[in-house]
Amino acid sequence: MDESKFYAYCLQGDVTAAFEYLRSIPNKSDKYQELKSRYFNRFFGGQPTYRFKTDDLWIRKVLLAYYQYFTSVLTEKNVEDAETQLVQTLSQILHMNDLTASIDQIEDKLEVIFEEKGFRFLGGVTAPFRGPYIWKTTKKMDFRVELPHETQDVTVYFLSDFIMLSWLHFATFGEKYAGGWAKADGLYYVDDGPKRKRIKLDSSEFQVSYLKHEAQHLSDYTRFPHLLPKDLEYRAKLVELIYEPRPFRLLKKFSYEAKNDPNFPHPYSSFVIMSRMAKLAFGIEELQTLEKWSTLDTSLIQGWGLDLYNLHTGQLEENGPDVIGVI
Repeated sequence: MDESKFYAYCLQGDVTAAFEYLRSIPNKSDKYQELKSRYFNRFFGGQPTYRFKTDDLWIRKVLLAYYQYFTSVLTEKNVEDAETQLVQTLSQILHMNDLTASIDQIEDKLEVIFEEKGFRFLGGVTAPFRGPYIWKTTKKMDFRVELPHETQDVTVYFLSDFIMLSWLHFATFGEKYAGGWAKADGLYYVDDGPKRKRIKLDSSEFQVSYLKHEAQHLSDYTRFPHLLPKDLEYRAKLVELIYEPRPFRLLKKFSYEAKNDPNFPHPYSSFVIMSRMAKLAFGIEELQTLEKWSTLDTSLIQGWGLDLYNLHTGQLEENGPDVIGVI
């Protein structure tokens, strides 16, 4: 089985397609038979069991409400209906009588209570679905980051001891999850997970795919404050290509996750990058096989990444600081 393809379906928010792909594999090994059973039991069997990293019964109820929401949206149920049910369940847990309360108002209340219990709670949307990040421990370090045409001084907050890592972690049983995010006060890095998935601070995975990617977001928040997530991700991924010493690693990742749907900023930005890179490399704007990409020189890929980044920057500057995007 091609695990990259399998998890790409999960990244696109389609566990049903991932499960169907897994089912289609003939003569599955014991490993993939077990994986098939885990996915069936969690998403399609009707009686899932969960492991909670806390004994607090109130917290468990909140986590379960989100798990049920994740299951619905990841198996192609109606997203609005799933969010309505989430609001109702969380309102009951919070003993709220206000029937008009929004999910954002509810998550504001959750944030306060989790803080009282010794946790940080970050609600909101990891596009296209809701799903909080809940953790206990925060440490910080300062970095100076080189970007195209500027240098950023950033503070990175290293987060650990998570009890929830949003919907992608749930969709992949912890194999994939958001590595971090950028906010006005600095960068947040998920320094958690199994030892085999830990990365070193001097690796390109951290220095490029995390640090430069997120620092680019910080820069764009200032220069283009209204930019939509799809354009933000497009620019940050191009910065990765510019600085990555092994760009085929990124092209492979972008190729697998590419999806022509603007509602999914990460897969959509990968789709646009792979299409435009193909135009530059092969003269045709459509997705190419990995074999073709593997024949290209590293400096060419990095140069095309910079060309696309500069072109996009110029288009944004022409439209002024209120621009929301051009891809």
